[in-house]
Amino acid sequence: ENSSSKTLDPMYDWVKGKVKFAPVMAAPRQFEYRNKCELNFGYSHSYAEEINDGGADEPSNGVKPSDEVVASSDQDATNTPEGEKKDEKKIIKTPAVGFMAGGWSGGVSSPHCLQNIPDLVCGIADVINEFLRTSPAPPYKAKEHRGVWRTVTIRSSKRTKQCMIIIMHAPASGGAGKRDDGSDDYSDVFEGEKQRLIKMLTGEKIPKPTRTYPGTKEGKKGKADDKEYCDIGVTSLFFQEFDGLSNPLPDHPVQHLYGKQCIEEKLLHCEFQVSPGAFFQVTTEGAEQLYSVVVDKVKEVTTNPKDTVLFDVCCGTGTIGLTCMKEGAVGKVIGIDISEPAIKDAIINAERNGYSGRDDIARFVASRAELVMSEEIRKVDRDVPMVAVVDPAREGLHQDVIKALRNQESLNRIVYVSCNPTGSLVIDAGLLCSPSTKKYRGLPFKITSAQPVDMFPLTDHCEMVMVFDRMTQEECNGKRAGHDGEGDKASDGEGDKASEGKEGGSCGDQKDGNVEAKAPVSGEKSCDGTDSEPADDVKEEE
Repeated sequence: ENSSSKTLDPMYDWVKGKVKFAPVMAAPRQFEYRNKCELNFGYSHSYAEEINDGGADEPSNGVKPSDEVVASSDQDATNTPEGEKKDEKKIIKTPAVGFMAGGWSGGVSSPHCLQNIPDLVCGIADVINEFLRTSPAPPYKAKEHRGVWRTVTIRSSKRTKQCMIIIMHAPASGGAGKRDDGSDDYSDVFEGEKQRLIKMLTGEKIPKPTRTYPGTKEGKKGKADDKEYCDIGVTSLFFQEFDGLSNPLPDHPVQHLYGKQCIEEKLLHCEFQVSPGAFFQVTTEGAEQLYSVVVDKVKEVTTNPKDTVLFDVCCGTGTIGLTCMKEGAVGKVIGIDISEPAIKDAIINAERNGYSGRDDIARFVASRAELVMSEEIRKVDRDVPMVAVVDPAREGLHQDVIKALRNQESLNRIVYVSCNPTGSLVIDAGLLCSPSTKKYRGLPFKITSAQPVDMFPLTDHCEMVMVFDRMTQEECNGKRAGHDGEGDKASDGEGDKASEGKEGGSCGDQKDGNVEAKAPVSGEKSCDGTDSEPADDVKEEE
C-alpha cells in the first residue's frame, strides 16, 4: 500500500479481492505531458544569513522593494544552549507564481524542477515573475483575504500550437478582508498593470526557461546568448475577477482581453474546442489511450451500433461520447454535465465533428446528472439498446444517478471511468452490485473487467476503467439459492443503508488533476497537488 494513503472504505478490500485487475497500461508520454496547469500567486521564500551581533548585513541576493523580509530561526529556542545565540536567518519573500509544495505557510515553489510540467508553463511563470518584481499590486494573501493576484491557469496544445491563459484576481478595490483605511485599494494602478502584463505575455514569444529536473541537459535551454523561445505562443488571454473565499464555479464570468475565445485540441479522429471553464483531460496522449479502452469496452456489447444509444454522464466537452460515435461504437449520444461552458463546447464539438444540428444524433444537457438522468432515460424507447459511460469527479456518482442506472432494464453495461479508484469508485461499485432493494429495484451489476490506465507518469496516480455488466435473474437466483426467500428479506434495505450519506458529487467538479491512485495501490486526490485553491478556512499565511 502507498504509505501516504488515507483510511479506505471497507468495501475496498472486497473489490480488490474479487476483481482481477489488468496490468497498468503505461503512459505514452513520460515527461512534460500536462496540457493544463494552475499556479498560485504568492511569495517564494529564500534565505540570507544574519549577523548576530546586534546588526544585520544586507543579504547577498539583495532585497527588492516588492520583497518582504521576516526573521526566522533554524532551531527552536528550547534547544539552544544557555548563553548561546540562535542561528538566525532572514526569510526573503519575493512575489512569484508556483505550486504550494510546502503548504500555505511555505510560500510558492518554482515549477521548473517538475518533470511533468512543460517548458511553456515554466516560461510563462518566468515572465509573470518578472512582472511581479515591479508591480505595485501584490499577490493575494489567502489568510488575510487581501491583495490582488490569485491564480494563473495555463492550457496548451502541442498539436494545434495554441495556449490559453486565465488570470484570476481579487477586485482592484480590495479583497474580502480589505482594511477600512484604503491601503488595500489598488484601483488607481490596476488597469495599467493589467495592460502591462498582457503586453509582456503577448508582445513577443515566450523565452525557453532553464529547467532543473533530473536528466535535463545543462545549457540546452534558457541561455541568454541562445535566444531560444518556446514553439507555442499565447493565443488566448482572459482575466477573471473573483471576490469569494475559495474557488469560482466553472461558469463564473471571465473577461476576454486577447486572441481567440478558446483553444482547439485534436484527439484521435476528433477535434475539440475547449473554453476557459470547461473540463478536458490534462494529458492529451494519455486521454487518447484512455478513450481507446472505453471505445473497445463499448464495442463489445454493441452488436448493432447504429441503433445503440450512449449515455455520456459527466460528459465535459463531449470528448468520450463523440469519440465513441466517430469510432463507430454507437449511433447516438446523450451527454449530461453540470458545467454550462462545457456543454456549450460539446454542442460546438458535435458540429465540428460532423453532427451539426442533429439533436437526434448528439444531444447535450447542462444540468446535474441526478436531476435529469431518469427523465432522459425515459425518453428512450424500451427496446432501444443502451450503454452508459460515466466519468465523474472524485466524489463519484450521486445516488440518484446510480438509482436511474440500476432501474433502467435495457441498460446492460456501464463503463465507469474513475479518477478515484480507491475511494468513490469502491462505494459506487457496492451500490451498483448490491442486491435489489426498494430503492435500487433493478437487477444488480457485476464487475467484469478493470483496466488501470497511467495518465500521470512519475506519480502514484492513475485512472481506472471498470466495466459493470447487468446480472441475469438466473445468476441472482443462483447466488441466493437455498435461502427460501429469506435472502430477499435480509437484503432489502442493505443497498439503501450503503447509500446513506452517499450524496456524491455531480459532473463538472474539478477533476483535471490527480485524484487517481494506481489500482490496486491506494492513493489520494490532489489532482496534481497544484490545481485549485483550497478552502480558505484551511489556508495559512503564504
